[in-house]
Amino acid sequence: MEAYYNDRRGRYGTGESYDWFYQYDADINELNLYTSPDGLWTYDIIEPGYSSGIEILRYNGNETNIIVPSVIEGRNVISLNSTFDGFYELENIVIPEGITSVEGAFYGCEGLKNVTLPKSLTDMPYAFNCCYSLKEINIPDSVKDFSNAFPGTMLESFIFPQGTNDISSSFSGSMYLKKVVIPGSVEISYEAFADCENLTEVTLENGITSIDDYAFFHCTSLKGLTIPGSVHTFGELSVGYMEIREYTDSNKTGFRIKGNCIIPGFYIKGVKGSPAEEYARDNGISFISL
Repeated sequence: MEAYYNDRRGRYGTGESYDWFYQYDADINELNLYTSPDGLWTYDIIEPGYSSGIEILRYNGNETNIIVPSVIEGRNVISLNSTFDGFYELENIVIPEGITSVEGAFYGCEGLKNVTLPKSLTDMPYAFNCCYSLKEINIPDSVKDFSNAFPGTMLESFIFPQGTNDISSSFSGSMYLKKVVIPGSVEISYEAFADCENLTEVTLENGITSIDDYAFFHCTSLKGLTIPGSVHTFGELSVGYMEIREYTDSNKTGFRIKGNCIIPGFYIKGVKGSPAEEYARDNGISFISL
């Protein structure tokens, strides 16, 4: 096993020397990173503790249809971390069983269309951010962390699995999302769907206790929301608000923010006497008792 920074191989067969990994603050000469014998994978060894195995940091080849290895040099692969970050040409990927995290693994993979995820997966923050060609994906029930996972994708409908904990910024700014189902297990929803202008249908399941800051801010096509009785906390501009925007060009690519207001015609359905009714009253939003 040879340390990556000594092997003179670069990413995607370019021959360029990549000698910086954002995950590490240490001097590159103090790092103990490795490249697989076939030269395709740069990785770190996670020492025994909470979990142990290999975390793949970089793919060094140029294939666009890839099956990630489950074992490298006798060690199990358990994590991908920014592995394919910015690999625009990648189209199809299969991630094997045993991998539990794919943090930022496919960030900016603009051509990615097909993904196979393992049942062992639990965490996928930033995983598919800016994957502009991704229209559908099957998510295993084991995933709990979806923070920043899907902004920039073409997903139109999404059901978060039971047990999901973190959906913060999971679809923020999405141009395509229209329908979403959110389970009662969700605890963190900061900016989850902020600026999703085409979102029209939201199901909030009983068990959710809070709707965090900006969770549904500027969802201008969302005309109403049914709030379960379990919700007792509403964050800043979390529900029913939109920005007042003065666009500076005909294509609406630039704008000035002139303030905030309630989405015209927006209503809340909820339990009479609940925090949902109080939120509606305090913010001048129409309330309908269930």
